[in-house]
Amino acid sequence: MENKDIKGFYDSVYKTGDIRDNMRLYRWIVRLINPDPSTSLLDVGCGIGCTFFETQEKKISGFGLDISLEALGKAKQAFPGVRLCVADGEKIPFRDESFDNAVSLGSIEHFLSPETGIKEISRVLRNKGKAALILPNSFFLGDILKVMFRGRCEEAWQIQEKVMTLEQWRALIEENGLKVERIFGYNKFPELFKEGTLKMKSIRKFIKTFLMKHLCPLNLSWQFVFVCRKENGRL
Repeated sequence: MENKDIKGFYDSVYKTGDIRDNMRLYRWIVRLINPDPSTSLLDVGCGIGCTFFETQEKKISGFGLDISLEALGKAKQAFPGVRLCVADGEKIPFRDESFDNAVSLGSIEHFLSPETGIKEISRVLRNKGKAALILPNSFFLGDILKVMFRGRCEEAWQIQEKVMTLEQWRALIEENGLKVERIFGYNKFPELFKEGTLKMKSIRKFIKTFLMKHLCPLNLSWQFVFVCRKENGRL
């Protein structure tokens, strides 16, 4: 596996579609790190730029980085005022301590070296800068139940995905320059209607997602949200 393979995969995905979550997720993530107005935020692996809906509303200077030119083409159309850069998240092309805040929402696990990606985010953050990282759990309750009752679970469809437990991710983050301050579980937001419409989705899926969101233990969550802070001298 090489970076050109990862780039080719995501270019093909974004050429005909996109990868996005419920908009409530992006609002929640930005609010978790609570950036002050007029500060800067770098989204590593920004895709089509959903995070920038919230940063623009809060008057935060948004910067986006993604390995896929196709993704950034769509982000540029949606957010002409945001500064965008085609780059590998393991080699962020900005100087040390360039940003007040950073997020990476489901990208680091697809890097060839997740630890390098975390180290790069730490490098470009200013001292005391805040970051939010979403990372996948290797012991998701939903997958465990599928194996129990079906004997199998769905394979990951995205390329080059690394999954680990909460403590394994915490250790990797803290070994590479960030201090974990809070951890949340993320199990998707239940959606009864398609976003922005009155078209009803599956009631059965809504109930399952609702129960998973409210009853799933943290250690068995689908994904983890790590809210971190840069502290100079950690490395």
